[in-house]
Amino acid sequence: MIFLKEGDDMLYNRNILKSVIQCVDEYAVTLITGARQVGKTTLVSYFEKEKGYTYLTFDDTDLLAEAKENPKKFIEKYKAPLILDEVQRVQEIFIEIEAVVNNEKKLKGSQSANGMYILTGSQKFNLMKEVSESMSGRVGVIEMAPLSQCEINKWNEQNFTIDNDRLLNIAEKRDLDDDRLYESIVRGFYPARWEIEGKPIKNYYSNYTKTYIERDVSQLINLKDKQKFENMLKILASLTGEEYIPDNIAKTLGVDKNTIASWVSIAITGDIIRLLPPYYEDSINKRIIKRNKLYFNDTGLACYLLGIDSPSSLKKSAFKGRMVETYIHNEIRKSYINMGIEPKMFFYRDNNQNEIDLIILNDGKLDLIECKSGKKFSVDDIKGFRQLAKTKYEINGECIICTTDEPYRISHGIYAFPIKCL
Repeated sequence: MIFLKEGDDMLYNRNILKSVIQCVDEYAVTLITGARQVGKTTLVSYFEKEKGYTYLTFDDTDLLAEAKENPKKFIEKYKAPLILDEVQRVQEIFIEIEAVVNNEKKLKGSQSANGMYILTGSQKFNLMKEVSESMSGRVGVIEMAPLSQCEINKWNEQNFTIDNDRLLNIAEKRDLDDDRLYESIVRGFYPARWEIEGKPIKNYYSNYTKTYIERDVSQLINLKDKQKFENMLKILASLTGEEYIPDNIAKTLGVDKNTIASWVSIAITGDIIRLLPPYYEDSINKRIIKRNKLYFNDTGLACYLLGIDSPSSLKKSAFKGRMVETYIHNEIRKSYINMGIEPKMFFYRDNNQNEIDLIILNDGKLDLIECKSGKKFSVDDIKGFRQLAKTKYEINGECIICTTDEPYRISHGIYAFPIKCL
């Protein structure tokens, strides 16, 4: 694991840094994507301070104008190794970077080009489309998530999988009571929410939402009604952990479903939300529901949009269960993302009301997970697991992740584990 020194302006060691270093060593261009303010700029400061990269940001209006006016001249002026922050603002520059990389490979060999450019941006799919078209095979893409609970608590982190012995051991060593759990859910996991003496910045999410809509969203589309877009975000927050049905959202908001499809796509591109696909095999029940589920990528932002501003109000809220499920889903996903792995995650639901909240396919094996906000559960709460009895994959493990204080056995080989095990 790579550790940053105290003076590096990063109060929390980011576990994904190891994967970024490896990517920089193996590719000419490394693209780091992630939501606004997840810590991309702070992360790449490691390469500026330790590896001698020049850092430029297109938040600087003079640099932005210079690059847009003549991208070829800009790239010739600022030599590699180079970090370009907020690169989505000047997508014309990709073709010029490609030319420099190709020329370096011709003159000095392919290995000499590795590590020439590190790019960061907060429009994931748009950026990936641009680099795949102009720099196929030359770019490695890293997705960066908000802080994980492991990073905040300085716990050892590895990709989550159901290993009963390991999880029972972790449960003995970690401490995370309900008060700290709900405080974390409401506070959220953007680094700025934790870096001022451990106290959240006042009005952070209000400013975040305003900046996101006025800068990121307006850069992608001509948004005529900013308030309606924010209202859509509030509706999506209320649906975190639920099926995504665009027609219902369109009716509630009073816009057509094509507008909703466009706006949701923008929210996905900006890493505000993600859609979890349903699990399907030919050998499994044909009556499965094929709609996606929707999750907010940060519980703090979702709570803000719903007017939930304290742990006590969350505990009393009708959205408590959905926020806990979203938290569990996000922490499991971060455990993979932080290791440089894009996890294969699904859910199961059929017309007979059988459900499995989360299915992870890893190394040809399935983990089946129920995500709950309660403490006491029985075999009735895991009956959905039986629907995958005829799966073509090996079942690695089955469990419930919930707010229990300590793990307990539900049936043979199946435990309820506390959230601190994530």
